Amino acid sequence: MEDKMDIKNSKVAFGGIVLSILLFILTIIAVSNEGELAFDRAITDFIHTLIPSSLDPFFEGVSELGDKIGIGIVALLFVILLWWKKKDYAGIAAFVLCVGLGNEVNKVVKDLIARPRPVTAHIQEADTLSFPSGHAMVGLLLYLFIAHLLAKDLKSNAAKLVLAGVAMLLILLIGISRIVLGAHYPTDVIGGFLFGGIWLFIWVFLYETYHERLNRRGEKRV
Repeated sequence: MEDKMDIKNSKVAFGGIVLSILLFILTIIAVSNEGELAFDRAITDFIHTLIPSSLDPFFEGVSELGDKIGIGIVALLFVILLWWKKKDYAGIAAFVLCVGLGNEVNKVVKDLIARPRPVTAHIQEADTLSFPSGHAMVGLLLYLFIAHLLAKDLKSNAAKLVLAGVAMLLILLIGISRIVLGAHYPTDVIGGFLFGGIWLFIWVFLYETYHERLNRRGEKRV
């Protein structure tokens, strides 16, 4: 029964990644042809209508959780936790490489696409490129990888769902904050989420495969 579930889950995951790759490619094609899309304008106007400007300070704080300093602090604290509590060296390596290299790959893609920021972007951000959103991508890598590793210690499926829900809500808020603050187009955020999901899948797959091999070696020695 478990083998059938694993096969089914693997097929779903593979299908999700293929779909994400296709959507990411389509998004690249769309943003390469125009600066601001009608879709971007519609979503941005809707969000600004829905969210009052009085909440800008809240979203500025949320945005900091996906910024370099926020990402660095959270990542460092989690690495310390993995080392001190779990001695999960493979987890530390995969986590650091996933987030660190993901940030650098994001910069490379930004240079290749070369999409300018929205005209409403802050001065310190206006000189940098826009697609895909680094906050959206790296925030997704950080908080979903943390949720994945923490979920291993949870026995209750309900607790795992709550953990995943909290992580995804935080990631969604980070993405919305970039639109609210005028730092990114909605398609930048969507592209960041899609690319982040693809990149995360690769590293989680490598991590799980590596651990399975270690477990098999341990069983043979015993």
